[in-house]
Amino acid sequence: MKWFLIYAAMLFGLWHAIDLKAGTVLESAVAPLAFAFVLIAFLVWLSVKVSGSRSSSTGDAGGVTYGGFFGGGGDSCGGGGDGGGGC
Repeated sequence: MKWFLIYAAMLFGLWHAIDLKAGTVLESAVAPLAFAFVLIAFLVWLSVKVSGSRSSSTGDAGGVTYGGFFGGGGDSCGGGGDGGGGC
């Protein structure tokens, strides 16, 4: 919860610092880039939190499959994910 409040405060402050028509580089270039960076970091953090709480109780690999391209491979016929190499 602490990190959520930190991200929210940063996004709120950067949102109000953005002024694309300003004459200063800080308000017209740095603030929008910093906002985008913090927003992406927040979304990654949030997705890790959501997926971590969901897959920790199931005991599986969180939907990760081991195989070739598009989940193919792993069988004795040697076929890949492209559908070729049937038995």
